[in-house]
Amino acid sequence: MLLAIRERIMGVVGWVILGFLVVAFAFFGLNSYLQTDAVNYVAVVNGEEISPGQYQRTYDLLRRRLEEQLGQGFDPSTLNDDMLKATALQQLINQTLTLQAADSEGFAASNEQVAAKIGAIEAFRADGVFSKEKYEQILGYQGIRPAEFEQSLKRDIIASQFTSGISATAAAPEQSLSQAFVLEGQQRRFKYLLLPLSAFSDSVTVGAEEIASYYEAHGDAFMTPERVRAQYLELDVATLDPGIEVDEQALQALYDEQASKYVTPEERHARHILIRLSPDADDAATTAALEKADGVVSRLRAGEEFATLATELSDDPGSAANGGDLGFFGRGIMAPEFENAVFELQPGELSKPVKSPFGFHVIELVEIRPEEATPLAEVRDELTNQLLSAERGDLFYEKAEALSNIAFEQPDTLQGAADELGLEIKDTGWVSANNGTGVAEHDSVRTALFSEDVLDNGNNSAAIEIGADHVVVLRVAERKEATRQPLETVREQISQLLNDEEARALAEAKGNELIAGLQSGDTTLVSIAETESLEVQATELITRNVSEPAAAVVTAAFTVSAPDADQPVYKGVMSASGDYIIVALEEVKAGDFSSLPAMAQEQLWSNLNKVHGAAEMAAVLSNLKTQASITIPEQDGQ
Repeated sequence: MLLAIRERIMGVVGWVILGFLVVAFAFFGLNSYLQTDAVNYVAVVNGEEISPGQYQRTYDLLRRRLEEQLGQGFDPSTLNDDMLKATALQQLINQTLTLQAADSEGFAASNEQVAAKIGAIEAFRADGVFSKEKYEQILGYQGIRPAEFEQSLKRDIIASQFTSGISATAAAPEQSLSQAFVLEGQQRRFKYLLLPLSAFSDSVTVGAEEIASYYEAHGDAFMTPERVRAQYLELDVATLDPGIEVDEQALQALYDEQASKYVTPEERHARHILIRLSPDADDAATTAALEKADGVVSRLRAGEEFATLATELSDDPGSAANGGDLGFFGRGIMAPEFENAVFELQPGELSKPVKSPFGFHVIELVEIRPEEATPLAEVRDELTNQLLSAERGDLFYEKAEALSNIAFEQPDTLQGAADELGLEIKDTGWVSANNGTGVAEHDSVRTALFSEDVLDNGNNSAAIEIGADHVVVLRVAERKEATRQPLETVREQISQLLNDEEARALAEAKGNELIAGLQSGDTTLVSIAETESLEVQATELITRNVSEPAAAVVTAAFTVSAPDADQPVYKGVMSASGDYIIVALEEVKAGDFSSLPAMAQEQLWSNLNKVHGAAEMAAVLSNLKTQASITIPEQDGQ
């Protein structure tokens, strides 16, 4: 339900509003960061205070959103917590400045607008209509008063009006995309050679004395690190059984409530013939293009083949070669004028000329793929988990609090907590400060195990969060001190390391020598290939984002200056693997925006306008910050 609410509430301060609906993510850590004895705010913006509560909720929501985006790939140990906290604070400052600016400009939101927004939220609906009882029940469960939620929602609507007025109406200059695509869509043709590291390794000899000397000078690099074996208790919300059964009626009700989520929208298969028209065309050019499009319609109605005319007349190079076929697409993909026309047609029906930013389209609807609902049986497990998630969450927080308390009260054993909560005491296996498996893969777990309190004092760790609603408590069971590995154990490793170092130096020296000869004209790429028993590789015109050749080769080719006349430009670079790359750039072709299919041009324009709008809004915020009085008190850890 909370996810449905989040998806329906949009805007600059939407995350803050939703923060009221998110259960506090952690039981420890952030509260101490947020509170001081001196002040009860984290920032003051033009006299308006931002409270620790707002900060906490925004931080929690940012973290929860990050978890949702990364899914099972989320690892709390890799999270830059300071950066997330700074992001939360900057977001709140920006939101406050935006609301203040909106208020000064006279923006407002009516009670009717707020009511409509709330009424559209699926979580607050029963049998398809708004339910006051569900509304108050859900808010009450989160400890939120309706008036508080409604005021926050009103602020969100006002801020959205202000930001939309700036970002949604921003339009990039017509020439800017074409200019950007000259570089982004640039193509290059080149030849290249690889001098493999292995060709130099065979000529390198590493002696025993050299190995011994390196071992003595770099002894710390060959230490077997200190290791520990730990016991731990694990509490994961996903494995908890709340002890209730979900009945069919509840499943059906939730399925009906989220019906739109399980519907694949209608798609339409169309083909078109484009008569291109510049956006700044005068009346004469517009009339001429329309007359040409009308002529196309007449020829089609007279019986000529659509595909034949599309190939002959369409100015959309992407679809013309396919007889104008655009395949299936849903709403929100095409230009609004084009989309509206397509969704008004019946299969086999032909449109009149339809004007869009790209010119006049003659459209034929080929086929309709109706919307399709996923049956309840296919999403039963997902819905069951949703219904059980709240109960699991309550049980998790109850058990997690008990686990933390018992582990603290009985610091020299995990048995008491295991018996009380019915948990199994598990073993991590051997773990070093930088390496472990299972729960010890997490940096936070290893940091705790090698902390003074746990390693030296023998105490249980605090509850460590290793995932969303997933914690562990550990204690060290056995310890092995760090030892230096014998020379015989690492001899081959050192020999290979020294061999690679010398071989790389030889490869780079040889490569630089060959580049000098190529640039002076004393040799050619073909001659080098013959002498070194290598093969010259050649590409056609390629863009910078191709998968082949290797990224290092493409990067080298796209950092070389464009060649003059028929003379290639040479460049040599060392790859990360130690191979030396010689590139001979022969041709550079600028990107041509006009050659792109109409759909691709439209998508690029849309993306550029969004970037332009975001830049406009960023500039407004920067100006507001420059003129604002912003105070951020000094806090420990901030």
